[in-house]
Amino acid sequence: EERAVAFIDVLGFGMLVDKSVHEFSVLEELQSLIDMLETSIPLLNIGVFSTVPARLIPKHTYVSDSIILSAPITDSEVKNYSGLDILIMRCIQLSHRFLGAGYLLRGGIAVGNVWHSDGNIVGPAYQEAYRLEAAGENPCIVLSESAKECWIKGFGGGSRMCVRDRETLIVNGLHDFYIADKSHGGIERTFMEYKRIVEDNLVSDLPVGAKAKWNWFKSFLEQEQSEAANWVLSP
Repeated sequence: EERAVAFIDVLGFGMLVDKSVHEFSVLEELQSLIDMLETSIPLLNIGVFSTVPARLIPKHTYVSDSIILSAPITDSEVKNYSGLDILIMRCIQLSHRFLGAGYLLRGGIAVGNVWHSDGNIVGPAYQEAYRLEAAGENPCIVLSESAKECWIKGFGGGSRMCVRDRETLIVNGLHDFYIADKSHGGIERTFMEYKRIVEDNLVSDLPVGAKAKWNWFKSFLEQEQSEAANWVLSP
C-alpha cells in the first residue's frame, strides 16, 4: 500500500560499538542507547489516544542503530488524516528524545509503495528513505521529492514541522511544541540544555567529521532558539 516511510539512524553509534570492546563505561553507555532505541517508539505509543484505530498508529522496526517507521498516507474512514504528518511528528519527538541524551539523528522520509509487517519492511519507498539517510551529510531528516510534494499539498504544508535547508526540505527536529517540559520556562531551559550538549561535543576529542555535524547543528539550534523566543514574546 502507499505509505510514508522514515529511516532514522543514530549518529556515532558505530564509534560507541568499537570503543565498548575495551572500555566498560562506554559499554554501559552503549547499553543505555540500545535500550533507548528499543523502547522509544513503544513509550511514545502509550500516549496515543485509545480512540485512534490501530491501523493508523505508525508501524516500527528497530534494527541495530536504526528505527524504521511507516504509516498509511490516507484513510478512507478518518477525515483529514495524514500519515506523513504523523510520521514527521514522531521524527520530531525522537529528535528531542535522543538530543536530550546527547545524540544526533540523520534520516530520510519517502512516500510510495511498501509492505510493512511486524518483522520486516519491503518496497521502493523504504529503499528511497534508506538511500536518503545513507547519502546525507548533515544531522537532519530529509524529505524526498515525493514526500516534499505530499507535505506541501497536505494539511501541514504551512507549519514549521518542516523547514528548508537551502534547496532541501527537512524535518524540524527542534520544533518547540514537542519539547517534553511543558512547565513555565521549559522551552528556554530545554534549549539551554541543548546548547550545553552541543558545546560539550565541540570541545571534546571527537573526530573532525563528527564535529562538523555538531557545528551544523549548532547553527540550526541557534536559528530555532531565536524562532522560539520570538513566538514566546509575540502578543
